[in-house]
Amino acid sequence: MWQLGLLVWLAPLWPQPPAWITHKDPQGLFSLQHPPGWKVTPGRKPGRVDIEGSQGEQVIIWPVFIPGSPEARSAPAVLRAMAVSLGMKVEWGEPHSAGAGVRMAGRSAERMAICFLTWVATPKGAAVNVYALAAPRAGYRPAQETFARILESFRAAGAVTRQASGSSLRWVRWPDPRENAFSLEVPAQWKTSGGLFRFAAVDVRTAWQTVSPDGQIRISGGDAELPAFTEPNQMLVMAGFHEGAWYSPGYGVRMLVRRYTPGAAFAREYVTNRVDCPGLGPRETRDRPDAVAAINGVYARYGTGISVYLTAGETAFTCGPPGRSMAGYYFAGTQRAQVPGMPGGLWNVEYLFGFVAPEAQASLAHGVLDHILGSVQLNPQWVAMQQNITANTSQIVSRTQAEISKSISSSYWSRQQSLDEISRRRSNAILGVVDVVDPLTGRELKVENDSNYYWMDPRGTIVGTQTDTRPNLDFRQLIQWP
Repeated sequence: MWQLGLLVWLAPLWPQPPAWITHKDPQGLFSLQHPPGWKVTPGRKPGRVDIEGSQGEQVIIWPVFIPGSPEARSAPAVLRAMAVSLGMKVEWGEPHSAGAGVRMAGRSAERMAICFLTWVATPKGAAVNVYALAAPRAGYRPAQETFARILESFRAAGAVTRQASGSSLRWVRWPDPRENAFSLEVPAQWKTSGGLFRFAAVDVRTAWQTVSPDGQIRISGGDAELPAFTEPNQMLVMAGFHEGAWYSPGYGVRMLVRRYTPGAAFAREYVTNRVDCPGLGPRETRDRPDAVAAINGVYARYGTGISVYLTAGETAFTCGPPGRSMAGYYFAGTQRAQVPGMPGGLWNVEYLFGFVAPEAQASLAHGVLDHILGSVQLNPQWVAMQQNITANTSQIVSRTQAEISKSISSSYWSRQQSLDEISRRRSNAILGVVDVVDPLTGRELKVENDSNYYWMDPRGTIVGTQTDTRPNLDFRQLIQWP
């Protein structure tokens, strides 16, 4: 499911300060991290979580379920009604679309606030999440990074915990046995296998599978046999690389020449060709643009000269021998990257996970899968090591590759800036900020996303502009994270 070699570029954004506190809900409904001195309390409404800071900061996370399917035009009214009920003592402005949700700012003489609403449609209704952030006016901007980290750390596990307790499941942490690159939580007594598979210095892939003690439920993430792909183009054909051939830009990296396949089509194809279950019959396959809308919005708005986008989809199916009906589900997200003016593009399977289970246990399998996906942790030592390997290999490639290899390789390395942690994108959308890096010091900052370019002078003053014209000679340009 995860391309860990790609994630190391984003790793400096993830670690929380050592002094932060991990809070686990006594009922197992959620967990989050917060600075010392902050207080976490259940909200006045069911499911609501209130986090209060020592200087008047406030974070509210409120998941609710609404019967029916809300439409984009009704979402602002829903947001306004819920925001008013939060009691944050601010005057709310007009809601407006932001990525995959609706955002609204609030102000009073003493405080500033933001409220953000997202939703996911289900057959029975909509799962709605409301996020609200507030602080005293003077402390709002300094608190933005803290807000972002709290939101990134939040993990809701209510549905999974209910399923697990009903089946007497106990969770244990399973470490990657190959390089100790990551770990995840799996049910105790289940047989778990896989880990990180290294095919080249910068070609690392994760794949894992966990199976229930009776062998009836199989849950998996990723597939070590899935390589990176390069689309067929005239230059490759002239060099003898037709569709289905293997192409190497060098240094052990091998790509399969293949046309881009959108997420939904790939999920259906993967189930058909790779899932071992007799009598397999598809039940439903559908696109899931909602799952990647926020990511694609960031790519479109803050592009770095490389066209990158994700498509996602899911497929549900039945299978099994006569008398033993099985149900299955797989989700796939495929990501394509292309340098403007260059032929073809590169793509990979960025997300892949699913399960096969007896039909009566499909709900349990889905809950276990959700829990596992929310429990993944990277090993910081492995991340640091892989960063050094990637940096060194990139330097070698930049010095020695031929032009065709360099053009394809540059897209390949750029793809390493792709997302796995959707929570960072979500928190930035809520806050209305973008991540930037000072190339001189390496310092990472969050700034308001109201400009196309950002600059810093020697005094640390940050200025945003709509064009790439430098505000003054002593300003240096800040680099934006995608």
